[in-house]
Amino acid sequence: MRCGRRLWQRRLVTGTSGNLSYRMDDGTLLATPSAVSLDDVTPDALVALDASGTPRRGGTPTSELPLHLAAYRVRPDINCVVHTHPTMCVVWSKTGNIFPRDTVGASETLRNCVWTPFRPNGSSELAEICAAQFAQGVDVVMMERHGLSVVSTHLDDALNQTDLAEEAARIAYYWSVLEGVGR
Repeated sequence: MRCGRRLWQRRLVTGTSGNLSYRMDDGTLLATPSAVSLDDVTPDALVALDASGTPRRGGTPTSELPLHLAAYRVRPDINCVVHTHPTMCVVWSKTGNIFPRDTVGASETLRNCVWTPFRPNGSSELAEICAAQFAQGVDVVMMERHGLSVVSTHLDDALNQTDLAEEAARIAYYWSVLEGVGR
């Protein structure tokens, strides 16, 4: 899976963190399997599920499946969910705020991004708090102490939004360090 490898190469996921899903035209969901590095996922390893999340083929889907299902439930316009743990987004999430969006890339290209308070991974609480934001048209959700979830019509777009968010968080962090030095 090209998208999983790109996420791995950009260090937007590490170890077996992160997961992807894609909604096919017939409503079938393809999701990455649980406990497998996105760098190692092959098309044959994807888990096929019906719209309710019942597996049709494959092994055990990602533990974040509730989040994916909730996103598809509230956003019929999307075809994919990309959930990652990019380092600087996770660091920034601990502040309780979204990073400043004052760079050209963040202000012109990164879509609406919101912060949500911590909820346990894989929980229905996490799925519902993110779904509430997605339902309002938000495409990028930064989850406290956890990571980033991005919804889109195309996997490449979701990956680019993830990459942009991580870069904006990195720049904001470095600026906060330099700003402290200049005082």
